[in-house]
Amino acid sequence: MKQNAGMYGIKLFAAVLLSLALTACQSSGDRLTVVNPDVSRTGTQTDQSPDPAPGGERKLTVVKTPEQQVDRELTVARTHRIEAASIQSWLSEDEVSIETTKLVKAGTATEEPKYEYTSSIVNINTGQSRKNTGEGGQQVKGYMLVKETISPDGSYSFIQKWKDKYIADNFVKNLQTGQTIQIKGDNYLERGGWLNADTYILAAGSMSGRGEIRQISAADGKVTAVTLDDPDAEMFGQFGASHGRIYYTDDQHVLKVFEPGQAKPVSLIQDVWSFEISPDSQYIAVSTVTQSGEFKGSKLLIYDAAGSLQGSLIGKGDLISYISWSPDSAKLAFDVYTEDKTGMNGVYIFDTRSGRVLPLAQYYAAGDPMPHPVYPFSWSPSGNRLGFTLDDPKSLLVTHVIDFK
Repeated sequence: MKQNAGMYGIKLFAAVLLSLALTACQSSGDRLTVVNPDVSRTGTQTDQSPDPAPGGERKLTVVKTPEQQVDRELTVARTHRIEAASIQSWLSEDEVSIETTKLVKAGTATEEPKYEYTSSIVNINTGQSRKNTGEGGQQVKGYMLVKETISPDGSYSFIQKWKDKYIADNFVKNLQTGQTIQIKGDNYLERGGWLNADTYILAAGSMSGRGEIRQISAADGKVTAVTLDDPDAEMFGQFGASHGRIYYTDDQHVLKVFEPGQAKPVSLIQDVWSFEISPDSQYIAVSTVTQSGEFKGSKLLIYDAAGSLQGSLIGKGDLISYISWSPDSAKLAFDVYTEDKTGMNGVYIFDTRSGRVLPLAQYYAAGDPMPHPVYPFSWSPSGNRLGFTLDDPKSLLVTHVIDFK
């Protein structure tokens, strides 16, 4: 059932806690340096790593946190509530395409419940709805789904048109001229990201193994194979690219990084549950888990594009189920579940400009269930509005839209 997708992810995540342990690692001589997560924002760090090999040099990187704007504080201007629905896509800053869920037949001991799903478009400001005639560009003739990723400087777009769940046609579009080039090559369960302003990295995937990594030139559509020598990565758990580097998690949940032409990766962080690269490619949000040591649970940390920790941890709890950057990279939404009610619980916003974390639990309506999303977060095009969907005992689902100022 759709409304149970989020809870399934939470249960799966909780099971992973039994086998993971958090550490940070880096071999001597590597170009990237990982900073101890326990360093405070204003403190320094003592290098506790093993001595480098004779003749090698290991330099300590002291991270400078982004300049904070003490006179600017992220606040909530208004909240909106959409009953029995989840957001499918944003059509504009004010309108969303939603899917409404209705229980048609209750479940029994031998039969699953039956639901009816309808699509419509809602104006966030007025609450008025209208029939969805296929707006939003999520579907086009001959394809079940269209996905578009804009380059960091806004010059190009990488477009995937999915024929089914496993086969996609890929294109690069010049947003200045409107020219579109189709990219050669099959792909299966694609993952990728912009390596720089005019190069896209595609993890094409395969029915047998991890498949090819392709470097795609946005200017002419030329495809070059990228070599990776890593026997511990039969499949990519997560994959992304930023500032000339390619990031992924291997079979042991280790976050690694390498550059095209480098082949051998550098290990950055062990026991990574998920990571998200900001749209402007400046930050990497990393959630980790551990079941050993003084702290047992999940942590959320922010790294820069070089793999250096930015300040101290952003959030912690028993598990962090969802993380999502706003389109302008100014805000990071994340959900924390903690059994101990005195700890962090619910949805939070990390403001990169001020370095503050804003809890959203105080803005939920009275009587709402435990405030943990069952679908991924959904940002408006400007990043000034955030939508997230919760289970609801009366209407099955309820979607909150938060306006920031």
